[in-house]
Amino acid sequence: MDPLSQDQLAAFAAVVRAGSFTRAAAELHLSQPALSRRVANLEDRLGATLLVRGPKVELTDAGRRVLAYTQALRTLEDELIGELRPGPTELRGAIRIAGPSSLVPGVVLPPLASLVREHPGFQIEVQNLGPDTIPTALAQGAADFGLTDQPADRAGVVSVACGHEEFVVVEGTVAGGRRDVFLDANPADRTTDWFFAAQPAKSRLRRWQRSFMHDEPGILLGVELGLGRAVKPRHTLPPTSPVRIDPAFMPVKKPVYLQYRTQRVYGRLHRIVADRLEHALRAALAPPGRKRGATRS
Repeated sequence: MDPLSQDQLAAFAAVVRAGSFTRAAAELHLSQPALSRRVANLEDRLGATLLVRGPKVELTDAGRRVLAYTQALRTLEDELIGELRPGPTELRGAIRIAGPSSLVPGVVLPPLASLVREHPGFQIEVQNLGPDTIPTALAQGAADFGLTDQPADRAGVVSVACGHEEFVVVEGTVAGGRRDVFLDANPADRTTDWFFAAQPAKSRLRRWQRSFMHDEPGILLGVELGLGRAVKPRHTLPPTSPVRIDPAFMPVKKPVYLQYRTQRVYGRLHRIVADRLEHALRAALAPPGRKRGATRS
């Protein structure tokens, strides 16, 4: 069989990336009919519908497979170009990592920092996404790696168990701190509700007020200043932080999975990043007293 048309694959990927034929046509400097013909010809060539047309373009199962192929092909192409140019060990490309603010970027950036410094053609993008949306983002090519608290329930996504986040209640040491207020990131953050639902009945709080601090560093600062207490992963507490763990509540564990798309071939950049992320997660999430050596940076 003749190889697939690179122009048609690029047109398809542009539509997925832009979310509409109109925006993709402008991006590629094509008329919308010309762009539509390229995607339609690709579908005819494959004998499968790749996109569901409508107010919002949606990928079919076949479309997700083709998108994964185009992204793997682009990664291999970037690596080939980088290897054939001067400096054969150079890493090139962008890696997009999605997950909760307790892990992204605090745990994932340090082990990748040296790669960014040493390889100007390598970039990292971090996204704060919830666990329910990460498998879809991976399958649709909106992210390359995801960190979530549940294994993927869809085909085409690999899940690697890396340990557990252990959640505890922390409070500040300043006088007059508010004990009836619990700090969360935003109204959609249900960490505090989940934590107390898992507590034994005798220590389960029935009522509390909520206050929102936007992200993990904001929550910790609010606790330090006495704005309230918070439920936080133990690994996010700096050794010198002026907060203490309230022993009245039982720690609760939540699993952490490293996820990425299933591909026939993984490029060198993907393999290096996957190895460093898994190593960093296992080290950060190791139980107290069993912490591993410093993560690679």
